[in-house]
Formats: sequence, C-alpha cells, structure tokens
Amino acid sequence: MTAGLTVAGLSAQASDPSPDVAPVRQELPLPDERVIRVHVPGSEALYAMEDAGYDFTGDYERVPDGVVVDALLTADQLAGLDAFGATVAAQSPATTAVTPSAPRAAAPSAEAAVDADTVTVGRVDWFTTKGQGFLSVEVKSDALDAAALTLSWDGGTVAIPAYIDSGEYLYHRVLTRVDGPRPDQITVTSSLGGSSTAPVTDWLHETAADVDRPGYEYGFIDGYLNPTQVYERLEQLHAEHPDVTEIVELPNRTNGYRRLAQALFGTANDSRVGVDSLAWGHEGGNDISVELRDPGVASSALDVSVDGDAITVHLRTDAAGAVTSTAAEVVAALNAEAGALVKAYPYRGNAGAGIVAPAAPTLLSDHLAAPPEISRDPFPIRALRIGTHRDGSRPGVLIIAQDHARERVTPLVALEAAERLLANRDNDPTTRRILENVDILIVPSNNPDGGHYNFFDRIGQRRTMTNHCPLTGSADVLARGNWGVDLNRNYRVGSALDGYDGASFSCTSDTYMGPDKLSEPEAQNIVWLADTFDNLKFFMTVHSSGGQLFWQPGAYIAEGRITTPRPPLRDETYYWEMAEEILSNVKGLRDTVVQPGNVGGSSDVLYSSAGNVREDLYFNYGIYAFGWEIGGVQWNPETGEFDSGGGFIPEWPEADLQYQEYASGVIEMFEIAMAYGQDRYPATTRLVQERQPDGTVHVTFEPSEPASIHYTTDGSTPTTESPVYEAAAMREPGEVIEVSETTTFRWISVDVKGQVESHKRFTVRVR
Repeated sequence: MTAGLTVAGLSAQASDPSPDVAPVRQELPLPDERVIRVHVPGSEALYAMEDAGYDFTGDYERVPDGVVVDALLTADQLAGLDAFGATVAAQSPATTAVTPSAPRAAAPSAEAAVDADTVTVGRVDWFTTKGQGFLSVEVKSDALDAAALTLSWDGGTVAIPAYIDSGEYLYHRVLTRVDGPRPDQITVTSSLGGSSTAPVTDWLHETAADVDRPGYEYGFIDGYLNPTQVYERLEQLHAEHPDVTEIVELPNRTNGYRRLAQALFGTANDSRVGVDSLAWGHEGGNDISVELRDPGVASSALDVSVDGDAITVHLRTDAAGAVTSTAAEVVAALNAEAGALVKAYPYRGNAGAGIVAPAAPTLLSDHLAAPPEISRDPFPIRALRIGTHRDGSRPGVLIIAQDHARERVTPLVALEAAERLLANRDNDPTTRRILENVDILIVPSNNPDGGHYNFFDRIGQRRTMTNHCPLTGSADVLARGNWGVDLNRNYRVGSALDGYDGASFSCTSDTYMGPDKLSEPEAQNIVWLADTFDNLKFFMTVHSSGGQLFWQPGAYIAEGRITTPRPPLRDETYYWEMAEEILSNVKGLRDTVVQPGNVGGSSDVLYSSAGNVREDLYFNYGIYAFGWEIGGVQWNPETGEFDSGGGFIPEWPEADLQYQEYASGVIEMFEIAMAYGQDRYPATTRLVQERQPDGTVHVTFEPSEPASIHYTTDGSTPTTESPVYEAAAMREPGEVIEVSETTTFRWISVDVKGQVESHKRFTVRVR
C-alpha cells in the first residue's frame, strides 16, 4: 500500500548539525484513498484482494460473472487491479433492475422435450417502491448454468442470469421492473426444454409503521456523533429514565484511542530505521526526539547519547569522513543505549545492511489528531439496558452497532431506537407494552477506538486501532492506516482458523481476524453478554452499507463452497417471517424496499465472512442472530435507476433518513420479541397430500407457525429424535415426500419456543 510513497520530511539530511537545532515532527500523511466501484471476477479473487490489503466498503452486487462492489483504493491499488482480473466497473452503482428483453432461446422441439431439464421455481416476489413495480424471481435448473432460463409474465419477458459463487452454481435469479399491473403468476422456460409456472407473492406488506402512529416521536439526532458523544448520550438517557434503564458496564475495556510515538528514518528499504517509543504517545512518547548525526570528522565511532528525552546517534565514519553505519548497527546501538525510551528495528524484515543517512533531530509522534476531550485511555464499553422487568424474566434482545469504525450511521440507528422507547413510553401503547414485556440491551458503538480514529484521523478506518503487526512486518509508522482487527471476523464459529474464507491472517488486511479467536476485548464483551444474560433470544448487529438483512450460514470454505450448517427449516422460516415484519416497518418512512435477493443467509446473498458474531451467537447460544447492512439503494423515478445509498458516510440529509427508517426495523424486532414471549400455544400442523398422475402421492407438512416437524412412517411414536422435515434446498420451502404405497405418518412439531404439539397421525392411501 505504501510502496513508492514520497513523504515530506522522511529523511532530513544533515552534515554535523548543530546540537541546539529544535526537533521537528515528520510529515507523514496517509496515502490518498477514494471509493471506486470495481468488478471482481469471483469470490476467490475477492478474498485474494482482501489478503493483499484491498478494502471493499459495501454496495455488493452479484452479477453473472462475479461481483461489483465499492472499494477504497490508493493509486497503487488502482493500478494493481489487473493482477487479480479486476477492473473499474462500467455500470452505475447498484443498478440491478433488468430491462425486459426477448427470450434467449426459442422453445424446444417436441423431440428435444424428451430430455428436458427440470426447472424448480423458488421465490417469486412482487414489490413496489416509489410507484414502480418489480418482480424478483429465483429458480433452479437441474442442468445448472448450462440452461438458459427465460422469465415470462403477462406483459413481459426477460432472461434470468445464473448466479455462480466460488465456482458453484446456486440458482438463476433476476430483478426486473414491471411497468404494467401486478402479475398473478409467472412462467420460466429453459433452453433445454424444461418449464415451470408459479404464483406471484407479495414481498413486504402494508403495516402500521411506528412512525405513523399518532403522537409518536422520532428523529432525535441532528448530526453525526463520535463514540464519546454517543456514550455521553447513552448516559444521559439513563439519567433521565432511571426507573426503566440501567447501565451495564462490560468487563473488558478497549485498547484505547492511543498509539506509540514513532518515526522512520531513511528512504531505501535496507537502510531504513524504525523507532517506536515504549510509552504511549500522549504519556511522553511524543516528547522523545531522535537525531542521526554526522559527526563531521574522520574515523569516528558509532555512539548513542541520551539527554532526557533527546536521543542522539553519532554515526560512524571512515578515514575519509564518510558515514559507514548500517541500519542494523544503528538499531543495535539504539536498543542498547536508549532502550529505556525506545525500541528500534530495521524496516519490514530487511537485514539492515544499507548505510543510514544522517537526519536532523526528529520528534516521534503518535499521529493522532483528536482534541483533548477524546480520552486516550482504554474505553469503557457500556450497554444501556431498557425495560420495566430487567430480571431475566422477559425475552432479551441485544443490539450492537459500529463494529466497523467508518459506519457512522449505525450507532445512530441504535441510539434512535433507545430514544424512541424512552420518549414514547407515556404516549404510545405499543411502546409501553414493549417496555413491559421485553428486556433490551443496546451497545451503540462496539468499536469506539476505531470510531474516534475514523472521525479525527482516517475517514476510511474500518477496524480497531490495535497494532498486532510484528516489528519484522508492517509495524512501522507508514502502515498505521492499515492496522487493527475486523471485530466481525474475531469469533469462534466458522473461523479462518477452521479453514473458512472471508477473513485474513494478514495484520494489514481490512478483514484481519486477529491473532486468535476472541483475541479482542470488544468481541469478548459480546460473548460475555450472551453468557451472562441467558434470556437473550434475539440479536442484531448493525452495519452499512448496501441494504441487506441476513442470517446463517455466514461463511464457507471456498473450495467446494462448504458452508457452516444451514438452519433447520423451522428457523429459516422464522427468519423469513421476522425479516418481512422488520422490513415492512422500514418501508413506512420513505418507501425503502430491501430487496428479497438481499435477504437470507449472508454467505448466499453477500459473501463469506469467517468468524462472524452472528454464527457464534446462533450456534453456541441458540440466539436468533441477524446482520443488517443499512443504507440500501433507492429507486429514482426520474432516472429509472436505483441510486446508491451514499456509502458508509452519506451526506447528512441521506443519513438522517437512513438512521430513522432502520431504527423502525429495530423497534419491530422488539415487537417480535414481545410476541415470542407472549406465545403460549404450540404450532398445529397438517399433512397435505397431492395425488400424481402416476399414482404416487406427494406429501408435505404445513405448520401454523415456524416449527420443526418430527415424523415416523414405521408405526413408532415420534419424538424429537425422529427424522425432521427439511427444506427442499437452499432458499426453498419444505421437501416433497413421495409416497408409493399406503403409509401412516405420525408426527409432532416443536415451535421456536420449544412448545411441542400433541402427537398426530394420518394414513396416506395409495390406490
């Protein structure tokens, strides 16, 4: 990232400088970065680029030949795209709508139909936004991507591209605008002869959004807040509402908004010397100066003198008076004579064989620009606990935001949800019921150190500030914009250490997982919350940007695309039901639609993210765990295209709307938790049979609510150990059981609360 960087003041030449020259700080600006939309040819290239330090900021769009995504690039990275087969994207950001076109292939002949492929339609969703109708269709062919599929409805026809990820065919899918009325059904035909017809269902529904309730107060924030301001507001809310809130101090403080003071001397890599203070910059490291002095005489020995905070290296000269000290020798001398103040090292693993250049007295610096009111000390992360009954007797919901520092809208979403609950407690019946029936924990900024660094130092900062790079690696000051851990890669399930993709072992990668699972205090705190509050049933981590809502599976091993376990049909169905409620409430503010293709398992709709928090909480604690990428696209009726949501730090007018509409989704999560707690009855399940022309019977089960159905066909009484009714395939409903002889089914169902339906039986008779 820093190769070829020209830095002002990096090596100030000096010949016998005067001892009373005032030391100055090096001017070491971070490399210029800008967001550029790029096309990456597939997941493998994406992960290779992340390992190499490329930073993908959001607005992921799956296209038939790879991924189109926003990337934060330096000039060197932009020039290096072709090494990964990546290019600057030609299309406008986030334009996923497809203009209707002619069919891709003519209908097959009667002879060809004998070998027709099987076409299975999955989701067929209709939605409207800003007055425009859209169809979103997912469909599979057993011929995989060898089939060219065409979608038809009364009024239009469009080709359906194949969706391939990590070299594996998943399905065909398309999002297309419909300028006519809502169709009742669609037909998909294949170039190989297959065909299938399916009804159209509505995605999202009209709802009494909380912002529409009479007298309901919302929109409490009027600008971006840094993490210190976020937590000051959290404390203020507790002070104003002590009867229904409490502050939960999490056990682990962060590393702090602090760094060692550093300097780098020399220009050629083999003659560079890095120097770090032992004290944090604000605790004295910034007062240390280092001079590399040419003694100006022949045959002088290498020597180091220390006067208070001033370190002077008297370089060795030969008989002609030329400096002959190597970088390795200067490093050894500094560590031997000034080791109480500094640690010196050759540049990035070089042997240090090059001759050092003299340098004027130079002050070390931590290069941190925040004002004094931003503490440099380890930051105490807190949760605001909200509810009338904070004793574990009510279902718990945990909301965390700003795992990634630059996602500045996300803490505002969390704060706004808290503000609404407390401001509307006396004037809104639904809010009063939530407070009475739900136990809520809100951590509005889980990465305050990185958040402060983003506000005051580097706008592109994603990770924490902790420098885990070794001195033989990228621990020097030029790499300071590349340090930190991606907190959402630091957990225990589906980790990079277990072979899963989407996290890096490189300490300068923006998806760096850290030195070990749960190595970071911020991740340890979230696990502590799950361990401590065993009533937690629901979780959401708020990110930006891109407009996705997702759950498990969240990671896969790229070779063979082996995902972490998929949730059973019960949980998958429950996730979809919750998603539709949450997103319908989001739609209420300005008609924003999170598209169905952006909802589901995150490894299916986004990418693999090894070691993410959602999977840790779901698989280890049974918590329904969502991830949310806010800031989705908006339909622009004037241009007939989708406009980007503005990235991770949109202009305030857009950010103002984003935090309000997505906070509405968080409020809906609280209502879902309330309904969960008040559910007193198990599901009821019916067996559905459809007789086939060949005499067999197709059997499916339909529960009244999401439930795991355990059944037997051998006459035995079903238990929770009996076979479970499963999904037919990824993003599909329940399997079809083919019955070819008279069979008696016995079954029970277990809903999401663990309530068990009474044993039922039905005999399917085959004539």
